[in-house]
Amino acid sequence: MLLPLVAFTLMATSCSKEDSGTPTPSAEAYTVSFSIGGEIDVTTEPLSRAEASTDAYAMNVYYDKEGDGVQDDIYAYGLFDNVADMSITLLSNHKYKIYCTLIKDAKNTIYYGQAFNNAYSGYCYPFQTSASNSTLISNSFIIGTSSYFTGLGSSQTHLASVESPSTTNYSTYSPNINRFYGITSDYVPVPNGTIDIYLKRAVFGAKFVVSGVKEGTFTVRAGDFYSYTYSKDDAGAERIYTFPDVAGVYANDLPHVATIQMNYDSNRGVLWDLSQSQNVQFKRNVMTTVNIVLNPDLSGASLAITEEELNEENLIDLGLNTDGLIDIIVKPEN
Repeated sequence: MLLPLVAFTLMATSCSKEDSGTPTPSAEAYTVSFSIGGEIDVTTEPLSRAEASTDAYAMNVYYDKEGDGVQDDIYAYGLFDNVADMSITLLSNHKYKIYCTLIKDAKNTIYYGQAFNNAYSGYCYPFQTSASNSTLISNSFIIGTSSYFTGLGSSQTHLASVESPSTTNYSTYSPNINRFYGITSDYVPVPNGTIDIYLKRAVFGAKFVVSGVKEGTFTVRAGDFYSYTYSKDDAGAERIYTFPDVAGVYANDLPHVATIQMNYDSNRGVLWDLSQSQNVQFKRNVMTTVNIVLNPDLSGASLAITEEELNEENLIDLGLNTDGLIDIIVKPEN
């Protein structure tokens, strides 16, 4: 007799909880806009077809599908060239996380075509999707899909060749492009809300100045992002490169350590040849000049480093954050 009594008690308790529980309100659909800021100057003025920007913004939108606060289910993705067109319809009672990357002059630097056996033309990495498709700039979000951009947080880039647009250069390490990255999480939609995204520039600058090359050839390599063979002195040129780990430098702001490998092949014989290396740190938003003096008769090659912040022309800080940390809080307007 005891077991049936226990079973009845459990059933009664369960029914009591169901009867007294508050029904979960149905989700409302709210259309919200985006505000892009940080270490980039962005215009929100609508662009005409003739004035279309050459920049491209890619976004992945995730949400807590189960309402548990863990924003790991894909909700939408989209590729834009106009900030004014950025809007999306979100469901209330859910939290959202948005990943965004911006590539300056993407239309002229990222390969556009039918790469990787795509069925149709579009922009490739980092705008390649999990469905192995290149992507068209549509200035709208694709909602209710399992696809998403796979390369937003890495330097994986499919570059269009300057010499021949029909050929491509698939780079997975520090391409010579101007790249930005940002994340906003825990966003809860409200009517007429705005999602603020703070973008950090994910690039470092490098310039190689070589002197003392009187004969033979002198090859300088820096990690996988720079390689050049000199037959005479060279004053170098300032260039910017994307960090190999875009998401990592956004989160930690750590420098990129590259090994500078120097090899000299003399016309006078192997006794004057040399091979030596040295590690150099390249910091975010800093132009690092590597001065290399070749003197095979004495010390081989000496290396000196100078650093300076990237200038105003290359870096526009809107003053949203002066300490380099990411502390922008999303506060939608009702």
